[in-house]
Amino acid sequence: MVNWKEIDKKWQRAWIENGVFEADPEDKPKFFLTVAYPYVSGPMHVGHARTYTVPDTIARYKRMQGYNTLFPMAFHYTGTPLVGAASRVQNRDEDFLETLTGLYGVEEEDVPKFEDPEYFGDYFAKKSRLSYKKGMKMLGYSIDWRREFRTINENYKKFITWQYHKLMDMGMVSQGEHPVKWCPNDENPVTDHDLLEGEGVKIVEYSLLKYRVDDYVLPAATLRPETVFGVTNIWLNPDADYVVAEVNSEKWVVSEKGLEKLKNQNFDIGEVSDLDEQLIGKKAQAPLIDREVPVLPADFVDPSNATGVVYSVPSHAPYDYIALVDLQNNPKPLEKFGIDPEEVKKLEPISLISVSDYGDSPAIDVVKREGITNQNDPKLEEVTEEIYQKEFSSGVMKDWLPEYSGLKVSEAKEEVDQDLKIRGEGSEMYEFSEKPVICRCGTECLVKIVEDQWFLNYSNSDWKEKAKRCLNDMDLIPSETRSQFEYTIDWLEEWPCTRKVGMGTPAPWDPSWVIESLSDSTIYMIYYTIAHILEDIKSEKPSDEVFDYVLLGLGDPDALSKDSGIPKEKLEEMRKQVEYWYPLNYRLSANELIPNHLTFHIFHHVALFNPDKWPKGITSFGMALLEGKKMSSSKGNIIPINEATEKYGADAVRLYLTSGVEPWQDFNWQIPEAKAMIKHLERFFENAKDMIELPEVEKPELGAPERWLLNQLQKRIRKTTEGLENFETRKASQNAFFLLMQDLKWYMSRSEEGEARNWTLRKLFGVWVRLLTPFTPHICEEIWSRMGREGFVSRADWPEVEEDFIDEIAEFSEAYLEDVKDDIGKILDVTDLENPERICLYTAPEWKREAQQLALEQVQEKKIEIGELINEAKDQLTDVSPGELADFYKRTVKQVRKMPEDRVSVLSERDIDEFEILKDAADFLKERSNAENIEIWKSDDPERYDPEKRADRALPFKPAIHVE
Repeated sequence: MVNWKEIDKKWQRAWIENGVFEADPEDKPKFFLTVAYPYVSGPMHVGHARTYTVPDTIARYKRMQGYNTLFPMAFHYTGTPLVGAASRVQNRDEDFLETLTGLYGVEEEDVPKFEDPEYFGDYFAKKSRLSYKKGMKMLGYSIDWRREFRTINENYKKFITWQYHKLMDMGMVSQGEHPVKWCPNDENPVTDHDLLEGEGVKIVEYSLLKYRVDDYVLPAATLRPETVFGVTNIWLNPDADYVVAEVNSEKWVVSEKGLEKLKNQNFDIGEVSDLDEQLIGKKAQAPLIDREVPVLPADFVDPSNATGVVYSVPSHAPYDYIALVDLQNNPKPLEKFGIDPEEVKKLEPISLISVSDYGDSPAIDVVKREGITNQNDPKLEEVTEEIYQKEFSSGVMKDWLPEYSGLKVSEAKEEVDQDLKIRGEGSEMYEFSEKPVICRCGTECLVKIVEDQWFLNYSNSDWKEKAKRCLNDMDLIPSETRSQFEYTIDWLEEWPCTRKVGMGTPAPWDPSWVIESLSDSTIYMIYYTIAHILEDIKSEKPSDEVFDYVLLGLGDPDALSKDSGIPKEKLEEMRKQVEYWYPLNYRLSANELIPNHLTFHIFHHVALFNPDKWPKGITSFGMALLEGKKMSSSKGNIIPINEATEKYGADAVRLYLTSGVEPWQDFNWQIPEAKAMIKHLERFFENAKDMIELPEVEKPELGAPERWLLNQLQKRIRKTTEGLENFETRKASQNAFFLLMQDLKWYMSRSEEGEARNWTLRKLFGVWVRLLTPFTPHICEEIWSRMGREGFVSRADWPEVEEDFIDEIAEFSEAYLEDVKDDIGKILDVTDLENPERICLYTAPEWKREAQQLALEQVQEKKIEIGELINEAKDQLTDVSPGELADFYKRTVKQVRKMPEDRVSVLSERDIDEFEILKDAADFLKERSNAENIEIWKSDDPERYDPEKRADRALPFKPAIHVE
């Protein structure tokens, strides 16, 4: 058994003691990458490890390529996560306390300490065995820890103060009225990082249409006011609690939760009372049209969404159509309200929009197309979105609507909304695009219009254009995310950048506000370049002028040194660090942060820095799952990283995290698969130890198996390098480890003991250990050391392809032999022969090889015409009958069509002797098939042994086989 823990600790200690990953400006190309620093409101788990192992793998690769590589780390304290976690301790949240003491091992007597948000953060940042820093060290990350900081450090706060002074001076920050996500408990705006659920949810504007019933107003909320002309009925939830609220001298009927929303959105709310009469069954006067529609019961209406009042347009809304059909087919719910079922059956969809690819009623079309029969079908959501997008983008209002006839739906929506407001029949309110939206304190959030909030003006058109210019020049991985960034830049408007609650930097213009966490984490990547120097300066905290010089090159260092008390050489060293390391080469973070953090990262860089300092690339990650479920520290659904490394070892964890899927795909941690990595690495380590014992020899004459393995090694180098260049860690690790393990297994079965094998294995492992270092650095350092190599393999040169070892014929020959071996195996399985007495292989005659060559030429020209082939072959192969040619081509065309391009190329361009390949490998094939004797014959050899007349069936590189 390999003592992984001992190997891990040995090399982690050596790296730190020797400063292997500390990076300072040098006269060589640099590579600077960062990943989102962690919120330290809980332990580091395997999901986080996936996020941080990918950039470490890339950093190690670039370092070995010769780049001066900087990979730093810090810890995010600002915002409400830590305050929320500490609050749950203060409130003695039993589930949360059980997680702390049970899953996270906090002693009961220490629990009160966690009421302090800063202590809470320090515990999970550095102090605990579950902390991020210890977890990152356990995994052997190549981080320059000198540059570490907390976002509540005073120097960092000064940096954020500088940033927001600049933005304020540029007019990018303003105060005003705006709808925001709001936590009623904290009485504070919240943004995505403040949420337990609902990250990325948008605030959308609903139109409120006033339907009148007697003295009451039913304010129905919709995203599509232009559909009012197609209304057939109103829906109310019969089980919901509705109230009557006086709104601008009108009696509005809304759900209780709807009332709370109106109160928070500047509606003038007067007296409120319970609704003491039943409105279901009555008629409602629709706005803008001379039509009354019935109020019908519907338990699908969500009283917590908008006002809890919905109007029905079954011709253009799939949900409404299905609900109406259900009620018409099952009128029992109508009895309670005395509604005549026949009146409901008379309700018919009203078509008001023409749109290509659909009939008069698009909603009915898609429901029937998808076979949707009930309101619980998940496809309803998809087809609703389909109809909305199609009608909005290309729909036209029908001719029977004289005021709006011929208008595009997008135009009619605005005109109808304005007409409703002008006539006093409409208003607006704000709601979330999805639910639930839950604050970290556990409270359900709502949309509130705040009047004195501070906003970043992302709606500024000039700012957007600069962001787009930057984006156009960026390398985005995967490339499909470009449209997400473009969409985000377009829709981003004012963003609330301050809050009253939470940790962080006070707003420079009003210290009663704090800069929120998604707004103080946009350009901190540049702070890494100077953090270690600032922390060493024992003087006044840096001023705006210091940051002007260090980050922008403004001002005179002599005068600045005198004013700030910071030595001139320190100022110049910081400036040098910024100039050397910036711009940032790559930023890595979760795909779900594209709608906020990652796009903000672009906006703030283009606002504050010249184009030569704008970020160059972004890589986005998929989600991390544990046995199919989303990982959540707050819910305890995690495997802490210390537990994982204790159980599997650092390198097994790293290899599993990088080899399962590509970084932008969702990763699912499954325990059996994680365990399997240990076995793989143990096998590799045993092979390496065996290789180390081999004697060193001069390069001998190499046989076919050796030439093949060295050729495979060049392929693996090329594919691994290609993968890492594109952040494709799965592709890279598959080539660097798993496929090379298969190559080695095949080689060992094909080769014989001796100098050729010894030399080849030593050559292989000298490259392999370097190729694998970015993924499994601990075991590679151990092997490198035992091989007697100097220095750290983490600092060794990255392997490059050696063209002299590329051997297409060797590659083809071994692939061919594997095919022959497999074909023999299939025959033995069918015939149930375990130990055949005799196996005969028959190679095709030369005329078939020449005829096949003609087919290969056509394959390369991307065409195969059998008639044309036969005619051409008849002219060249005059001794072969047309019947034989026709029979041959019928069979061989299938063969060559399936043939990989590289094989076609080799066969077309090289003269390969199939017979000699089989003769040289006869002993190998005999051993692998457990045969007493194996014979290789040319099919046109008159002396051949061929009792079943198999030889005539031979095709080029598809030998006929006889077994007895």
